[in-house]
Order: sequence, then structure tokens, then C-alpha cells
Amino acid sequence: MNQNAVLKRGIEYHTQGQLDQALADYSQVIDSAAAEDAELMCQALYYRGSVYQRLGEHQRLTDDMNRIIECRGEVHIELVAHAYSMRGESYVAQGQLEAAVSDYTVIIESLEGLPTGMVLSAILCRGESCFALADYARAAEDIKRVLSSQWLESTSQQSAQELLAECERRLRKR
Repeated sequence: MNQNAVLKRGIEYHTQGQLDQALADYSQVIDSAAAEDAELMCQALYYRGSVYQRLGEHQRLTDDMNRIIECRGEVHIELVAHAYSMRGESYVAQGQLEAAVSDYTVIIESLEGLPTGMVLSAILCRGESCFALADYARAAEDIKRVLSSQWLESTSQQSAQELLAECERRLRKR
């Protein structure tokens, strides 16, 4: 069976919740494709990382995302951005907010040619992380930037407006 078919089968297992089988297929693709097809290997790393995310295995997720990031220049930039984003989410879950802010900032400032929605999502995530770090000025700046884009759906727009109002309230108290 070719490795694209193994990856596809792994994705099917993954969506069906058969995570052990998905992990086995993703690992097979990673091991087979590592030397010859960086894009395929990184796709499998990304999907395997998303299984690790579901399982709460943050170090394994981080290791896989690091491998994708190391392939920057060899793979599509969106895949690299997704790796930074997933690693950032993992950092947030672990309370490593400064590291999360750093990853989101790379997406925003250093990766050229990304879709607008991907950049705005990173800006919003960075704003939420800055809020958690009590950096209300930077959080407010990011949230205003996202709100001005009219990118968010109505419920997310309302949540962002509430977060912005809370940032501004806390800034006034200082």
C-alpha cells in the first residue's frame, strides 16, 4: 500500500475515534516518508500531533510540531503555521503562555502569504494569551485588530467584544 493511502486510512481511523490505529498509520507514514517526501511526512506529523492533542500528550505533540517547523522551506507554509498554532494551543493548555504568545507572533509576523483567516485566528489567540498574562494593553490591541476585520461570526464577535471590554476595564483600574 502506498504511503498516501496509509495516511488517508489513518485519517479515517482518526475521524472514527480509532486513535491507536490512526497513530500506527501516521507513524508508518512518518518512518517511510522521512527521507523522500517532507510534505507527506509533515502531514502525518500534523495528524499524529492532533491525536496527541486529543490524548493530552503535550510533549509528543510538541516534538511532532517541532519536526514540522524544522521543515520550513520544504513544505507548504500553511502546514508550518498550523504546527505553530497547534504547539501554541498545547502551550496554553500547559500554562506556558509566554511560549504560546511567541508561537502566535511567528504566525502573525514571520510567515508570509498565509490566508487572512489564519493570521486573524493567531492574532485572537495571542490576544487571549496576553489577557491571561495580564498584558491587557497588548490583548486589547490584538482583539481590536480582529474585531475591526469583521472576520468573526456573531457569537465569537460578542465574546471578543466582552473580552475587549474587560481589558479596557482592567486598564482603567491601573
